[in-house]
Amino acid sequence: MRKSGQITVFLSMVLLCIAALLCALVESARTAGARCYLRVAADSALDSVMAGYHRELWKQYRILLREFGGEEELEAEFSRYFDGYLEAAGWYPAENETVVVDKTIRIVDDGGKHLQREVLDYMKYGVWSLDFSEEEAVGIWDGLKEATAVQETSALYGDCADRALELERVLEEIDRGQNGQKELSEEGRRQLAAGNGDGFLRTGKRLIEELKKVPGAVKEYGKKADEFQRELESVYREIQVKMEDMTPQTRAAAKEEYERYLAYTAKDGERRGEIESLTGIAEENERLTEAVMEEARDVMDDIANWDGDEDEELDEDALWRPVARHMGEFQVKSLDCAHGTADKEKQSFLKNIMRIAEEGLLGLVLPEGTQVSGAELTGAPLGSVSEGDTPSEGLGDRLLTGEYCGQFFRHFLDGFEEKPGICYQMEYLASGELEDSSNLAETAAKLLAVREGLNLIHILGDPEKKAQARELAAAIVGVSGMLPLVEVVAVLVMGVWALGEAIADVKALYAGGKVPLVKRKEDWKLSLDQLLDFGKNGDVKVQEEDHGFSYESYIKLLLFASDQRTLLYRMMDVMQDAIGWAEPGFLMERCAVRVEMTAATRAEHLFSAGGQLGSYRLETKVGKAY
Repeated sequence: MRKSGQITVFLSMVLLCIAALLCALVESARTAGARCYLRVAADSALDSVMAGYHRELWKQYRILLREFGGEEELEAEFSRYFDGYLEAAGWYPAENETVVVDKTIRIVDDGGKHLQREVLDYMKYGVWSLDFSEEEAVGIWDGLKEATAVQETSALYGDCADRALELERVLEEIDRGQNGQKELSEEGRRQLAAGNGDGFLRTGKRLIEELKKVPGAVKEYGKKADEFQRELESVYREIQVKMEDMTPQTRAAAKEEYERYLAYTAKDGERRGEIESLTGIAEENERLTEAVMEEARDVMDDIANWDGDEDEELDEDALWRPVARHMGEFQVKSLDCAHGTADKEKQSFLKNIMRIAEEGLLGLVLPEGTQVSGAELTGAPLGSVSEGDTPSEGLGDRLLTGEYCGQFFRHFLDGFEEKPGICYQMEYLASGELEDSSNLAETAAKLLAVREGLNLIHILGDPEKKAQARELAAAIVGVSGMLPLVEVVAVLVMGVWALGEAIADVKALYAGGKVPLVKRKEDWKLSLDQLLDFGKNGDVKVQEEDHGFSYESYIKLLLFASDQRTLLYRMMDVMQDAIGWAEPGFLMERCAVRVEMTAATRAEHLFSAGGQLGSYRLETKVGKAY
């Protein structure tokens, strides 16, 4: 009987197919497991790389960053950790083919937002005593903007007041010249009446010199008057922009001050005709004086050449009388219009306070005997390293960033510490100068500007102080002065009063005292008499306060109102400066906040006899950030 093998062959083929299917399924599962394993291995390797954060940055500033010398360094370190996982792969054998850094995000990238995120992550989970809450920050933000606008407006009006006083000075010079002409012409007539020809010629020469000055003086007056008018119009256009940051009350006060200047320019226009008429009068007087001098010479020649009889006496008086009558036609013109200021001394005291604020502020506000650091920032500032996104501008984020700076950076009142690098770190954050002394001076000027604006807001809202300012202005101008000029000088007095009070405030802060942000009447330090004493003696007394904000709090206010991108880069400057002294060559540019890598491996199929299916490539992308 013949036997058929068809069933056996069929079963063998079926079993072979089943075995192939099972092996394919197992290999597929193993390959998936290999991918998962390699993902875990790459994640763990990158975790190990990022665990090498800069310890000193964390210790000093609670900032996590991975310093690296280059992408090759990161790739080599990653490979070292990754290879360890591949050696223990077991069922998932693979060989490391390539490791490539796809991207490193440095702390200096993207406008500083990465540093801000780390700062906020740290601060939001800490226990801090903020100087003011986020709800109060809204009012403070508006108050600082208004204070800045008011201070800048006051400075602009102050320049206009200087122009007005300069105009009055020119008028005083013109009036002195007119009075000088009067005195010389009277002296000349007396000399002619006395027959003193030589004396008259000398006087006439001086008189002509005075008369020749008149057209130039009148022209200078006209030029300054026109400049004043143009500047006033330009200033008001600027002030209208700044009014947007003012409250309605302050805006009305700023507009009222402009109207006072308009009243002054209107009155000045009325007297301009009188001033300009002086040129023609001076020219006529000059011609007259020259003619009289020529007549006087003729008389003197006649007297010298007299050859009459010995018995005949020469009547010299008769010769001089027509000359004297001719000289009597000289037009004596003094200014009828009100002009000038009466109390130059008080005016100079105000100018002296303004000069001190511009030139000698730091020497005045620092405690006596203070030694100022001369340290300089090492390395170039990082502000231009990266363009990019703007960091968060939320008021809460601004508050926390400022508080972070107060916790981790030094300032003037912390004194000199046995630490390298710049000493006035918070002052650098506020001012950005390269040298400690420059940062201290610039910060003092910024604090002065804030306090000046806030103080002027207080004065504008206090009718009693405004009345006192007008009284002092009236005393400076004098009873014969032009009334609109009193109002212009009153604006100047209020501005200088706010400035003097601000100098006293800043001096108190540098002495370790406190100053309220918004002053009450009882918080005010300087009376107008004390202000004038300050202008006279060049010094102001410090009155200690037990309430208000400290020096550090005021710097935080400056940081709160500053451009956050600039602030964040300056913070990195200080960190780089401080770490760089202990670790020469340290750069924030070489510190990564995120690293992204691609690891490519090559593996063999485990269930492919003799590797007939060949090897395959697995690629894994991973990224980590602090």
